[in-house]
Amino acid sequence: MTADTGTAPDSPAWGVLATPAGLVGLGWSGFQIATAIWPYVDILIQRSAHVSFATALALLLTSREYGRPARWLNLGLAALALMPPVIIALDLGRINDRFSGLDPVMAWDYAGALILLVLLIEVSRRVLGVGLTSLAVVFLAYQFFGANLPGLLGHNAANFTEFIDIQFLTLDGVFGIPTGVSLRLVFYFILFAAVFEVFGGGRMIIDISLSLTGARVGGPAKTAVLASGLMGSVSGSAVANVMSTGIFTIPLMKRINYGARFAGAVEAVASTGGQLMPPIMGAAAFILADYLQMPYSEVIIAAIIPALLYFACVLVSVDFEARRSKLAVIDPGDVPGIADTVKHSGHMLVPLFWLAWRIVSGFDVTAATIEAIVISVVVGTLRRSSRTSPVAILNSLVITAERSVNVAIPCAIASLIVSVIAFTGLGTKFTSIVVALSGGNIAAMLGLAMVATLILGAGMPTSSAYIMGAVLIVPALTYLGLEPLIGHFFVLYFSVMSMLTPPVALSAYAAATISGSSPSATGWQAMFLALPGFIIPYAIVLHPGLLLVGTLGDTLSGLLMVFTGFIAISAAVVGWLFRPLTAVQRGALGIIALGLLWPDLRVAVVLAGLLAVFAVWLYIAAKRDTGARPG
Repeated sequence: MTADTGTAPDSPAWGVLATPAGLVGLGWSGFQIATAIWPYVDILIQRSAHVSFATALALLLTSREYGRPARWLNLGLAALALMPPVIIALDLGRINDRFSGLDPVMAWDYAGALILLVLLIEVSRRVLGVGLTSLAVVFLAYQFFGANLPGLLGHNAANFTEFIDIQFLTLDGVFGIPTGVSLRLVFYFILFAAVFEVFGGGRMIIDISLSLTGARVGGPAKTAVLASGLMGSVSGSAVANVMSTGIFTIPLMKRINYGARFAGAVEAVASTGGQLMPPIMGAAAFILADYLQMPYSEVIIAAIIPALLYFACVLVSVDFEARRSKLAVIDPGDVPGIADTVKHSGHMLVPLFWLAWRIVSGFDVTAATIEAIVISVVVGTLRRSSRTSPVAILNSLVITAERSVNVAIPCAIASLIVSVIAFTGLGTKFTSIVVALSGGNIAAMLGLAMVATLILGAGMPTSSAYIMGAVLIVPALTYLGLEPLIGHFFVLYFSVMSMLTPPVALSAYAAATISGSSPSATGWQAMFLALPGFIIPYAIVLHPGLLLVGTLGDTLSGLLMVFTGFIAISAAVVGWLFRPLTAVQRGALGIIALGLLWPDLRVAVVLAGLLAVFAVWLYIAAKRDTGARPG
């Protein structure tokens, strides 16, 4: 990042801090830290400042694409974007004492709301693209012109004053639940990830993963799966994780002759899955906990088994691909020893373990994250190998703010859309329409829910896709008898999988920029590699025990049946099980795999037996062909 005006100090690090974007980012992080230490600032001021800082920073970060006059204009717009929380703070007494819908809306309320909404839509266009922005515009149009629609879709909630009242002066508009989650939880996890990285935590995770898997068959790909899964859990962002770990893991995979397309797909699938991996997961998981009004610790406990199934299956797939392609193994001398890695940087595991323990034990998530940040600074500074400069720590605050833009803006847009849905009654109407389309059949409803969530998530951040699904689709699922936790997890998984689904597979496209492969081809390869991720939501419906709902027997039987089926799916997708498979053999494995998902123990025993016989036959055939024990 370079300064737009003025002269930066000689140090590149100081140069980042001296730019307008750097100063706004530093101010945003400072504000968040201050409100964490002193949480008595009014919540409306906190949320409005969160959205305003994100909007201002987004304007400054995107101004580099324009000429100098436009950059000056963006600087002025950024200053304007910071005004709404000032307007609220200066008139906070009146706002807190008024009755929404009854007391008048003042001229400066209109001004603050219009400034915020117009600039928010503009930065959404710049940062998120046309997908989510167009959706927001459509919902705004429905807000003001939906009264003219005939029949079920019509409404009588087109009053402009009431709209401004709700959006700007209450916590039911732009400053709603999604914005609250971004403010209260996600920002601090992003801050933890940035501080953790600046003290070498990210490199430590990669080195430990390489130590554990590097010298094995398919070692680099398995390293990518482990490292990207762990880092994705810390960062909670698929694309950011691809760009941070992929620059190391993708060249490592290509070095032992994994194809560029497959290497990019592995990184994309693992990084995307990080949003499903406890203890942190992604922003959508925090919003899920808020919607269900349940402790976040219960959400991550429920998420453990499905996440492990996902990553276990990806590991099996990359192992099969390495054996099918007869890829070389990395020279053990090039792989760092686990003892040396732990000795050199193992102290950075302390904040990770502390954070996981505090969250699982039910401690306040925000407080636990702040503790982990402090511990990262303390243990990182105590060891010379990880010690860094104060300037680097300040830069991590700027990096935090820049990364948070990609969460805060979609959360604010999603809050706007959700408020329109609630204000116009569209949610209830949509539920009725979808239930009618499904004919009241739960299987048809699940299929519609999958397609709708994947379409909503096309080119959209996971959190936004999940929010839309939670508001529009989950009510229909629960209306037909699905438990709320299962319905929300169903939508969450497909919201995450939309990052891997062509034609707009964002994380796969990010990986393709590193691997040098075709973005489209990488997207399709990633989708097939992540096929278990598309099946897990249905497996959860059929086996609620996977979410630790019900008895221990339900959990164990569901786990064994689904995992066995996933091994068959991996073999069918890769085309290898002890030997290359024909199309007919792959089809047979796919049928067996799908049958194993059915929650009938007798069917599972028969199909598992068939799978075992088939595998033994393939093993014997492979041994006969090679004259040696197959690899």
